[in-house]
Amino acid sequence: MTAVRALLVACLAALLASCSAVRLAYNNAEGLIRFEADDYFDFDDAQALEFRGRLTRLHNWHREAELPAYVGLLEAARTKATLGVKKADVVWAIAALRNRYHVAAERAVEEVAPILVTLRDRQFRVLEKKLAERNRKFEKEFLSGEERKQHRARTKRTWERFHDWIGDLSDEQEARIERFVREHARHTALRFEDRKHWQREAVSLMRQYRNPAELAPRLAAIFTRPETRRSAEYLREAVRWEANLADLIVDIDRTLTLEQRSRLIKRIDNYADDFRALAGEAAPPRATAAN
Repeated sequence: MTAVRALLVACLAALLASCSAVRLAYNNAEGLIRFEADDYFDFDDAQALEFRGRLTRLHNWHREAELPAYVGLLEAARTKATLGVKKADVVWAIAALRNRYHVAAERAVEEVAPILVTLRDRQFRVLEKKLAERNRKFEKEFLSGEERKQHRARTKRTWERFHDWIGDLSDEQEARIERFVREHARHTALRFEDRKHWQREAVSLMRQYRNPAELAPRLAAIFTRPETRRSAEYLREAVRWEANLADLIVDIDRTLTLEQRSRLIKRIDNYADDFRALAGEAAPPRATAAN
């Protein structure tokens, strides 16, 4: 599961990093993931060697099969962003990203399952300790202390995500985003509980199933069919959160200045060019955002 999330973070670094960092992050993903995997599992030499080979194969597959799909999504998103984003566009984007995540998750779990079934009790203890440390850090940052402090942290994080794409926000835009965060204060706590739930379920499956063919589909289902484990409250809130997020993005899009829209289109173009270059494709000629 570490391989799944780390690789997706590397290839979707556009959400968090500058364009110039995307190619560097992706090309160096294997080293970063090996470091993370060892931090979580404390592989022995044989496990580390096998993980390295399987990770290289996974990375090559992802470069050849998935990056072109990301380029297609970004090109479609560019057209939608140029014309003005509608709620249906956001719904499409969420579904498309979720589908790509599911494809990568299934392939990654299939690749690493033969190593996971070799984990020993000592390594499970290392894994559980690391997960607990990361959970405590998240809880401290976003769910501890007074509600006002939690709200500021969640709002700041959401502001930063929008800023990454469109630049400096107006007071009106900041207020609209802050209202969305306030209306979904419960969402963060529900996601955190769900996170701990799937972590416990994943560790339990890895302990129980010691055959890759039995483990892989069950472990993959944690990522591809999360609704089967989630509470009724979580599912209701998730539907409301996604619908309101779509409304938020449409509202923000309507208030974009020419400079903000130009920045948005440019960043989409840059990310598409990065993914295209990583996949070994040439960048096409393109009209500017002003056109």
